[in-house]
Amino acid sequence: MKKLFFFLLLFLSFNVNAETIKHFEVLNGKLSIPFDSKVNDYTVYLVEGETKIKANYNLIDEKNTVEIKEDNEKAVYTVFNNNEELEKYTFYKNIVEDVPVFKESNNSKPEVKKIKYLEFYVFGTCAFIILILFKVIVLGFKKKHKI
Repeated sequence: MKKLFFFLLLFLSFNVNAETIKHFEVLNGKLSIPFDSKVNDYTVYLVEGETKIKANYNLIDEKNTVEIKEDNEKAVYTVFNNNEELEKYTFYKNIVEDVPVFKESNNSKPEVKKIKYLEFYVFGTCAFIILILFKVIVLGFKKKHKI
């Protein structure tokens, strides 16, 4: 019984991703990232003055149907097969393309701040440490003999 359970667990427990749309193209704007049928959420940058998404798409299985629900913020494309929901693709509308937060290239050289008299500070600190160590190690271990 344990072997059968292990067999079922090992070979039948896989995640099914329903890839139902094979190609999606926005006619009145552009997608934030290139379309991939495995990704279900996108941002659409619409052309100024447009409020509805106009798109061309191709289904993997032509028997499937697509229901489109669109409001002011997003459009949801739901793919059905015999009245059974297979997958949802959500396209969030954005009128203005976002400016990236990160800087793509860094051509400027960092400013090097020179500390005045740094060499003297380093030399003085090293000499002081050497003097202290000499006094503690060499002179500190001498025993005083009482007469």
